[in-house]
Amino acid sequence: MQYELFYLVGERQEANLEAIKENVKSILVSHQAKLLEPELSEKRKLSYEIKHQKKGVYVTRRFELPEVDEVADKKESFFEEMTKKLNLTNEVLRFMIVKTDDLPELDSKEKRKAREMAAQNQSSQRTQRSAEKQPAYRQPKRQEPPKQKQDNQPITKEETKDIDKQLDKLLDI
Repeated sequence: MQYELFYLVGERQEANLEAIKENVKSILVSHQAKLLEPELSEKRKLSYEIKHQKKGVYVTRRFELPEVDEVADKKESFFEEMTKKLNLTNEVLRFMIVKTDDLPELDSKEKRKAREMAAQNQSSQRTQRSAEKQPAYRQPKRQEPPKQKQDNQPITKEETKDIDKQLDKLLDI
């Protein structure tokens, strides 16, 4: 079964980032986890301050756990021990372990942006094609002529005042 470990290292510890990665790697390997490539890290601004730090490095690492007869017990103990060890590691501000069943492939920020741009280009090309299919010139809606009485004479100002008075009476204003 594949899992993904996602953890956050504060910007103050960025100088020790390689040592922290090795520490986390050794924790995983000590529990017989098979590490998968790639390992991604990305520096970003945090949504909120964590331990007085506003920026941090997000590190993502995928791994596999071996299938064992007593799977449930060993996996539970693995996750309990991982949680304890990562909680005791002061350099790791936050972490999360999830199954990769429903997760997309692990890509760098540049690849994700390139994929998004390609999708946007395809959608814009579709809208251009649909616009080309429609006629370029559309006739404007006709404006209705001014209201006239049945004998084809325009309504005067006096008649509109009478209509206003009648409306006032009906509405009791």
